[in-house]
Amino acid sequence: MVFPGLGHFVVGRWGRGLLLALSLTAMFVLGLVMNGHIFTPIAEVKLSYVYTVLNMGMGLPYFLCLATGFGFTPQDAMQTAEYGNTFLAVTGALNLLAAMDAFDIAIGRKQ
Repeated sequence: MVFPGLGHFVVGRWGRGLLLALSLTAMFVLGLVMNGHIFTPIAEVKLSYVYTVLNMGMGLPYFLCLATGFGFTPQDAMQTAEYGNTFLAVTGALNLLAAMDAFDIAIGRKQ
């Protein structure tokens, strides 16, 4: 979960790891290009906690944005902002699923 595809590289699934690394990183960048923003928890908005966890699921790219402050400003007036938000959330969710897949491969539950 540190970087997309890293778990698959560790277990020797180079093709799957490369596919995940390229596609999830591209989705993350596209989400930012479409003016999506990275969520932070807001006490009054309970759904913001879900989006925050999904954004954090991306791993290193999320923390690089956190360190630089890039991508945290909402761009609600932009027409593509909701698509960008969705891309960012789905990217984190897919990276979490990829980490679980790599774990299943590592323990022998899946080939």
